[in-house]
Amino acid sequence: MNNFTPLRATGVFSSYGTLPHYLSYSLVDNEAVEEVSSFLYDSKGNGFELIFKQTDETNGYWGYQDGQKDSYSILHVKMDVSPVNINFSGKDRLQQDFKESPIDIPESSFDPETKGSLVIVGGALGSSNEEVYNEFIKRAGENGKIGIVPAASSSLKSSHAFKEDLTSYGVQAENIDILPISNHDFKGTEENEEDWMANKNDPDLAKRILEYDGIWFVGGDQTNITQSLLNGDGAKSQALASMWEIYRNGAVLGGTSAGAAIMSDVMIAGGGSYDTLSKGFTENYDGMSQQEGGAGYIEKGLGFFPYGIVDQHFDKKARLGRLIATTAVYGNENELSYGIDEDTALVVDNASKTVEVKGRGGVSLVDLSQSDLSPSTHTYKDIRLSWITSGDQYNVESKEFSISDHKMSTKDYEYYKFNAAPHTGVLTPHQTLANYLSYSLLDNDGQDEVKSFSFSQGEGFQLTFRKGNQTEGFWGYRDGNKDDYSFLEVEMDIDPVSVMIEYN
Repeated sequence: MNNFTPLRATGVFSSYGTLPHYLSYSLVDNEAVEEVSSFLYDSKGNGFELIFKQTDETNGYWGYQDGQKDSYSILHVKMDVSPVNINFSGKDRLQQDFKESPIDIPESSFDPETKGSLVIVGGALGSSNEEVYNEFIKRAGENGKIGIVPAASSSLKSSHAFKEDLTSYGVQAENIDILPISNHDFKGTEENEEDWMANKNDPDLAKRILEYDGIWFVGGDQTNITQSLLNGDGAKSQALASMWEIYRNGAVLGGTSAGAAIMSDVMIAGGGSYDTLSKGFTENYDGMSQQEGGAGYIEKGLGFFPYGIVDQHFDKKARLGRLIATTAVYGNENELSYGIDEDTALVVDNASKTVEVKGRGGVSLVDLSQSDLSPSTHTYKDIRLSWITSGDQYNVESKEFSISDHKMSTKDYEYYKFNAAPHTGVLTPHQTLANYLSYSLLDNDGQDEVKSFSFSQGEGFQLTFRKGNQTEGFWGYRDGNKDDYSFLEVEMDIDPVSVMIEYN
């Protein structure tokens, strides 16, 4: 059961922005609210407000499928539709002050000669996702020994589930260990795993870790991982030092969800897109509920990924805004940031200096190197946004993309020609950010730019996405006749606006 106050679903920055996800996570499985709302309107602001309500007849059903992926069904949600006109007008800045957090991120300790690799998964890794599992197993090597770090989770279930998945893909069970690394007790066990806190500096465990060819971090709360492996002064524990040593010598490190967030030097641990862009960052962390919204919260990560900032659950939780704001304040100049979709891996090969996508979604790459940034006035100009999918690569050294040869360029060969309405909420066609831009902008000769809005309490943001001189889209079929898009260097602006809603 969730317990958070969701914002209205107003565009591509809306967490759980597709209709079934929004109603499942934000309404029916959320004890904090009885109703939620969204909008649908044209480029002139004429349209409708959509209000979804729980009644005595409303019911929801939840379970896991394909491993530990949420599966929801919902019955009898009440829906009201009211005609509205929405007027947007530019303003200098939002009323809310943008605050930075005084976090000290030390210089990266990454050794450029590191031989190891990373398999960074954006969350909700399906047990059937053979492409991702085989990539991790291949890099650990035949008969490789793998250690699972359970620290992020509230129980050992996800660690045992990952072990079972590995064995189903051919890894011998005796080659897989769940490591005694945690800062808290787990549900459903007799042992008090909070006592494992001392293990991070246990010489015997540190020596044992040197025997592993792969380490995997399960999902949950990423701050539990860093607290379980960093000493109080922020220095590496003995266990973490051993992980760094095997990584330098060729081991593969991987993780999902929280296990992805820890990979960069700057670790994003909380916040939503709208609130992080409007409010900035907070020094306080309230636990897992903060991952559903609010101001951004960051800590020092473990730094295995030295090429930029990583964010996860990128598609489902619409985290582009918080990644842009975080990169603008805490990112290194000329480094991209990487938003990884669920059931998708960013595979990092340090030897070749390449990142490649594997799995069922995509990875968004945010480039602020040419941008005019003013977080204090809530304005961001000339962002470059790219999105790549399975088989596509990016070279972090040469800064060149390589798109899988099963796709062809859509530039000057666009399939569609129509006037695309703004992205306004859960009834917008192609609701996810990548699909909206692929269908409505990149593969559409009828539009040179498209818009979306994100707003609350009379103010918010206008998001403009446009084709530039370097913008290019790519299309092909995958897995039968499923559309498979990638795109490079879509130009993006974020501007503050006032919002007036008139009910007809």
